[in-house]
Amino acid sequence: MSLHALKPWRTIALLACLGSTACTGSSNAPEVPPEPLTRSAAFSQERAWENLETLYMMGPRAAGLPGHIKARAYLESRLVEAGAKLNVDTFPHRLRGESKDREMSNISGLFGDPRKGLLLIGTHYDTRLWADEDPDRASRGTPIPGANDAGSGTAVLLEVARILGENPPPFGIEIAFFDGEEAGRPGRIEDYMVGSERMVERWTEVKPWALPDAVVVVDMVGDADLAIGPDRAAQDLYPKLNERFWRAATELKQPGFTTRLQGPVTDDHSAFMAKGIPSTVLIDFTYPYWHTVDDTIDKCSADSLGIVGRVLLEAVVDEPERSGSTFPRPPE
Repeated sequence: MSLHALKPWRTIALLACLGSTACTGSSNAPEVPPEPLTRSAAFSQERAWENLETLYMMGPRAAGLPGHIKARAYLESRLVEAGAKLNVDTFPHRLRGESKDREMSNISGLFGDPRKGLLLIGTHYDTRLWADEDPDRASRGTPIPGANDAGSGTAVLLEVARILGENPPPFGIEIAFFDGEEAGRPGRIEDYMVGSERMVERWTEVKPWALPDAVVVVDMVGDADLAIGPDRAAQDLYPKLNERFWRAATELKQPGFTTRLQGPVTDDHSAFMAKGIPSTVLIDFTYPYWHTVDDTIDKCSADSLGIVGRVLLEAVVDEPERSGSTFPRPPE
């Protein structure tokens, strides 16, 4: 920009400034350090979208399919890359009506010190073997692509893991990727949520002292027309836990969160809720392509991934750290 392009008063100020130490930056006045980047501001929706694209290109990710093996390896490598303490629990599970077991794996990574409290943030990474909600009957035996369900939640939590690796939380956060959430047939709710049921049971039996203080599940959060409402069951039991996320959405001016109740929703948080652990789920159950072959990546949005990632980090780490409170033990 040239001097003649400036308004007269700006030109005078600039000419007076030439040669002055106040303008050249050689003043001895102490520099004010920039405000540290919050974890929520550091969330990259572009990176999250790259995660989703990578998972989507693997194809359907139900146990027993090639995409499942690729997804497991990808999740493990990303958690290790982020510096998490990795835990992989591989187990056999036989789906109803089948004669052989399928190999499933819960994959999780720990950040921070769990002795100061433990929050579990989870999602399922498996996709559904049957598109049983598809309007085309001929497609109902086809595995779904699973872009939103559950590529979106997995993509968000991989980016959250990266950020927690770079800026560890002041307490323990376990990022968990559950297997077998989609293992059930319609009408048999007891056959779903295989991985989360196993995790909470193993925790109860093997190390009950290490049970999480609270659980947040993220599922189906990539819908381009995002509308996340509070889970009715969580709102009834743990309203203060729910309120953290809707307050964070308001403070960050993030759209996509509505006060319209959903459900009650049965998801991976339900296994922990049944044990009396404060639990909730961030989910958009208005997604019209749920359990259909049209659950494809073109129905998803990087903006939606960014909204959920920022709200999640603000609610569970940034705001509690600013206020000096501990997220995992919210008073009820």
